Amino acid sequence: MKRDFLRRARQAIANPTLQIALERNAERRTRAWRAALASDPALMEARRRAHRVRLQVIQNLPELLERFVHRAQDNGLHVHRAADGDEACRIITELAATHAVRLVAKSKSMVSEEVGLNRALQRAGVEVVETDLGEFIVQLRGEPPAHIITPAVHLRRQEVGRLFAEKLNIPYTTYVPTLTAAARRRLRQVFLQAGMGVSGVNFGVVETGTLCLVTNEGNGRMVTTLPRIHVALMGAERLVPTLQDLDLMLSLLPRAATGQSITSYVSLIQAPRRPHEPDGPDQRHLIIVDNGRLHMRSGPLAEALLCIRCGACLNVCPVFREIGGHAYGSVYPGPIGSVVSPGLFGLEEFGHLAEASTLCGACLEACPVQVDLPRLLLRVRDGYAQQSPARRGVRRAMALYAWLMEDPRRYHLAQRLAALGSRLLPGRGGWMATLPPPLTAWSRSRHFPRFAARPFRARWPGLPTPTDAPPRTVPVTTPHSPPPTETTPHAETLVARFERALTELGGQVQQVQSRQLVEAVAASVARLKGRNILVWTDQDQALDEACRALRQMGVEVLSPALPRGGEEQRPEALARLAEADLGLTGALAALADTGTLVLPSGAGRAQLASLLPPVHLTVLRASRIYPHLRAWLAAEGRRLLDESAVVALVSGPSRTADIEMTLTVGVHGPGQLIVFIVQG
Repeated sequence: MKRDFLRRARQAIANPTLQIALERNAERRTRAWRAALASDPALMEARRRAHRVRLQVIQNLPELLERFVHRAQDNGLHVHRAADGDEACRIITELAATHAVRLVAKSKSMVSEEVGLNRALQRAGVEVVETDLGEFIVQLRGEPPAHIITPAVHLRRQEVGRLFAEKLNIPYTTYVPTLTAAARRRLRQVFLQAGMGVSGVNFGVVETGTLCLVTNEGNGRMVTTLPRIHVALMGAERLVPTLQDLDLMLSLLPRAATGQSITSYVSLIQAPRRPHEPDGPDQRHLIIVDNGRLHMRSGPLAEALLCIRCGACLNVCPVFREIGGHAYGSVYPGPIGSVVSPGLFGLEEFGHLAEASTLCGACLEACPVQVDLPRLLLRVRDGYAQQSPARRGVRRAMALYAWLMEDPRRYHLAQRLAALGSRLLPGRGGWMATLPPPLTAWSRSRHFPRFAARPFRARWPGLPTPTDAPPRTVPVTTPHSPPPTETTPHAETLVARFERALTELGGQVQQVQSRQLVEAVAASVARLKGRNILVWTDQDQALDEACRALRQMGVEVLSPALPRGGEEQRPEALARLAEADLGLTGALAALADTGTLVLPSGAGRAQLASLLPPVHLTVLRASRIYPHLRAWLAAEGRRLLDESAVVALVSGPSRTADIEMTLTVGVHGPGQLIVFIVQG
């Protein structure tokens, strides 16, 4: 396995296209994460708290899992426990067979990659399609993902253009919006026809049994809303105890992953479609996958289970930056993969990955939950050296090194001999180009400095000491105070903060008085040349008046309602609704700090209205804007979660940067979001 890894690594280093792609990803992702940290000093304390929360989860995992399972079952979810990957695949293939599912739409899930779900479904005669743009691209190429967050990070737009020309039968182009639109058209048909949707789970909330899924493109909402059956795959360790802990994780995950304060969509999933709700899946199944996690939590690598799969350590790792994800030969690449892969799949097969590290500490610095990856990598190296017969020479070398270091006389003698020996080896400018065996392989791609003729300790008494310097003055800020140069949140009204945040995300805001709302909505529909519109029908007077005005304009007003059961009726109904030009919904709340709308399901509140059309219009009362997620959860969030099968948090239009880090708006969800904030 190590020989294969070295071969793949050399191929990656020699690939100039890959090097450009990896460099671009690393620079942009790292710059975004550092900017996010610099913009909010409170994030440093948040990282420490997140570490404590995740550590508490791993330490008490069996108990928390039992509580979470019971709460999820009370909510109406069918919960399955899978001891390994084979059992997880068997459960899903049996569900597909029982419900005569012929097509499965998948959103991104690292656990599904881990257990080999796609291959298992295909062997069972079920077509499975990845709907995340990056995952869709690598599936067309017959490759695994190359990055946890950006699956197609290794590809340039020219390669994607040639791939789409061949596989999607479109003219060759390198224009990213055109490529994205082609994928949208193909995948829209998959969403409408799929009998089952499969998703991952970012977090499971123990106290409420909630499944949390974060996405940017909208495909996560599609696969958890449109098909009649939704199956969620969750690693057993992906729990947080409370909703407040979930808020903490949501403040860190998107910032570390993409530099965003929040993703475009956060789905808080409680239950399958309830009797009074117009859409959503008739069944929700949760499969909790162990696959070695419970065993790993009792071993020396348990801390790796704290990982929240943001990919930040991959972006800053100098080794990943050179060789990319495919060289690792594992589902989980990079620093975290070099620990998780040996922990879950065995040291013998993956222990060598920990040697592909400089131990520079950049991964620890970047990790939003402060997983001590350098220490864990050393533990993997130690275990690999102890277990692998091929590492016998390393063990002997380390024993010799320890023997030298234990006695000052032996140490100083070794220093003098090394200094003398290094003068006899060829080199230039104080560097040796080649080391003697068995170190020749190490110096094949590196130079090594000559040993000093006089050790540092011998030179120390004669070195000059620095002069006393005046102490630096550093402005003092508390962990929760904003940077001195920024406007404090209290200097803006909640409406202004919400408008600024949403506008920065690409949304549009119109502030209107109550008496002006109907006219403003009608004017927007006319400007957008809407012919038909999906609407909420939840007995909201303002929405009712707007619908009457639209009908008078000749706009067809559609109330989405999907038939229950029936393999054929649902796709037919979805196909008709997907033709709508616009969607009109209310918003029961909004979050000022992230420009987020709160859209719970319920009687007359179709999720499809905010999901299927290319343009989403929504009506928000100014009095319903909260400062942040914590405030909303404390005031009414818990109640709304109990009442709703799902609560969607929507922040701006759908978006992606999966092709060459080029931001493109309007992927699977709406490309335009217009919010009417009603005063009075």
